[in-house]
Amino acid sequence: MTLRNYLTYFLISLLLCTACYAQNTDSLQQLYNKAKTHSNFYQDTANISLLTQLSLAKRTDNTDTALLLGKQALKIARNTNYAMGEANAWSSIGSAYYVQGSYFLSLEAATNLMNVSSRIQYKRGIGDAYQLRGLIFLGQDEYKDAITEFSKALKIYKQLDNKFKMTRMLFDIGLSYDELRDTVKAFNYLNQAKTLAIATADEQMVAMTYNRMGETYYHSKAYKTAISYHNKVLTGTYQDKWENAFAYSGLAQAQYELGNYSAARQNATKSQQLAHEVLSLWDEVRALKILAKAYASLGDYEQAYKYNTLMGTYNDSLLNDNKEKKLNYLHLRQQRDENIKLEKQSEIHHQKTRFNHLLMVAIGVMAVCISIFAFIISRSNVQKTTLNNKLERRNKSIARQKEEISRQNEKLDAINHTKNQLFSVISHDLRGPFASMMQTIDLIRDDELTVEERDKILDNFYKQVGQISAMVNNLLLWANSQLEGNITQPRELDATEIANEIINVSGYLAGNKNVQLLHKYDGPKPVFADADHLKIIIQNLVGNAIKFTPSGGSVTITYSEDEDNQVIHIRDTGVGISLEKMGKLFKVVGKSISGYGTNHEQGAGIGLLLIKQFTEVNNGRLKLQSEPGAGTEVSVYLPKYAPAQ
Repeated sequence: MTLRNYLTYFLISLLLCTACYAQNTDSLQQLYNKAKTHSNFYQDTANISLLTQLSLAKRTDNTDTALLLGKQALKIARNTNYAMGEANAWSSIGSAYYVQGSYFLSLEAATNLMNVSSRIQYKRGIGDAYQLRGLIFLGQDEYKDAITEFSKALKIYKQLDNKFKMTRMLFDIGLSYDELRDTVKAFNYLNQAKTLAIATADEQMVAMTYNRMGETYYHSKAYKTAISYHNKVLTGTYQDKWENAFAYSGLAQAQYELGNYSAARQNATKSQQLAHEVLSLWDEVRALKILAKAYASLGDYEQAYKYNTLMGTYNDSLLNDNKEKKLNYLHLRQQRDENIKLEKQSEIHHQKTRFNHLLMVAIGVMAVCISIFAFIISRSNVQKTTLNNKLERRNKSIARQKEEISRQNEKLDAINHTKNQLFSVISHDLRGPFASMMQTIDLIRDDELTVEERDKILDNFYKQVGQISAMVNNLLLWANSQLEGNITQPRELDATEIANEIINVSGYLAGNKNVQLLHKYDGPKPVFADADHLKIIIQNLVGNAIKFTPSGGSVTITYSEDEDNQVIHIRDTGVGISLEKMGKLFKVVGKSISGYGTNHEQGAGIGLLLIKQFTEVNNGRLKLQSEPGAGTEVSVYLPKYAPAQ
């Protein structure tokens, strides 16, 4: 829409208002010229502030110079490793690119500003990055996306209690909602901006807010209210030709809708004159349009034609600046028809002998109009194709950035999951062995053992410590493999040897509960699996079986095989598993699946989930059979070892 030029021009002036600086452009230029003569110019961080201020002061008049100054500030910041200075430099560079209309380069600068500011937790820089991105979306008529970015910036500025910036964000959001014709939300934000501007004595923003509220009332067809708000601008303490030009055109369009064509013509004339003085092409086109309509409604078709033609000329330039959008065919046809009608009316006063000549003139005019229209359409199509190609490239770039962010998020989730899993494994698998060690220590401390019994217990205790140490090493090896991507290292293993290692660690705990731990096998049982994973599988299954088997019961390890797998069976004569918990096994962890053993042993509920994970990554599967009160049998199917593997 043609409103974009107006919006983008004055909204960029809000990014970092030059009124914030005590020094004017001339004094800044003098300081810059003096500083440039020093040999350490590119090593002095004080020059960064000078360069960014001067860049911002020049960005609307000379964007090339503004870019050069911003890049010099960036060079100094990088030479001196001054991150905050680098952020401010990117802010001025992004602002200059935006004014220049290089939206893609402006977006890249905003991304760099966000990256640097996030790294050093520079909230002002983060807020400025959000605001710049919002302006870029606004320049593309993507008002919903602009609102999202402005809202993020507003949140940051509220945290910083930066009322100057808060006022402008509230205004920008209100303006965007107005362009979406959501008047309720538009007035909500504009009223907040007005209240804050009045409280901070920000007269410029008060005037701008009154103007925008008048425009919003106009869009709501509340023309009299719109007139009252535009009059507040014209009678207020803050006077600015730019704002007054907008206010006069706002008055004119509302008066036109109310049928007051003379007043509309007078105010549109004032608006056109002021807009011409400040080189505001958008306001001038808007005023000319109202003038043409007002004169036409007053019956002065000659003046209507004059201003309509002038508006068309200026509108062409405006459209070229705004990516040269397609001209309005209906408007041109209406103008042509009105011209023909006027010509026909004037022909009544001429002699019939001139009829043929005038008809040829009319045909010639039509041919010229058609030729001009065809040329404009052709040029517009070429430019539209070019712009579409640019937009497609930008969309692909944004898509690549989104994909990269998604990949990074997935990696972060995987790291967090591995960390949680590591702590759960360590807490679960070391609880049993350390409990056994504590029981042994308690027996020694009671000092009720004979020398022979103490020596035997100490000998067993030494073995337990050694075996627990080996288990800890295995857990650490597993944890390392998790951090490297859950990599398995399968090799030929004898499942009976692994089971014997686990029995040596868990035997004392079983004996202390008076649970018989049996291991029945008739020779090696070769499997192809990761050794650390197999140890953790058997350790957890045996530990759970002992935990839920009462005194006098038994836990038995046996073996079978099928065509492809060795099967390890671990059966207990314990309490069994309820149907409710059977549905949750291998799926969840925590209190909903964990329980207390027959001696009130506490667990974390992580064991069976780990068993399932390690069995599956070793190309195996699990089978569970249980009956409450009759015990449980877990069968672990693992691939047989074959030399070809």
